[in-house]
Amino acid sequence: MGYGVIIRDDDGFVLGGGGGFIDKRVSVHEAVCITFERSINLACQLNVIGDMLFETDHASLVNKMHNNGMDVTIIGARIKECKDAFNNFKSADLIWTNLSCNNIADLICTKIV
Repeated sequence: MGYGVIIRDDDGFVLGGGGGFIDKRVSVHEAVCITFERSINLACQLNVIGDMLFETDHASLVNKMHNNGMDVTIIGARIKECKDAFNNFKSADLIWTNLSCNNIADLICTKIV
């Protein structure tokens, strides 16, 4: 599984990014969750403490993140940890964006594989 992460400021200037490859089979939900976790970790490593807006083209992850109900699955537990990590920032949210908006992250992911 390859993944790509980009961190930009308000003006679209790239502050950092990266990608990686995990050599194991994972579900689509787990792959997206891993990428989300890595993006939070990268933002923390870059000492970004202001307002954060995370974007994904995976609607299910956004729905699970915004669902306040109890999700007792493994993915649900990982998403809860991501919600807790949002406390590292002044404010943070996860939104859905069209796949075409993630061209750079997609390119990094494709080149990693």
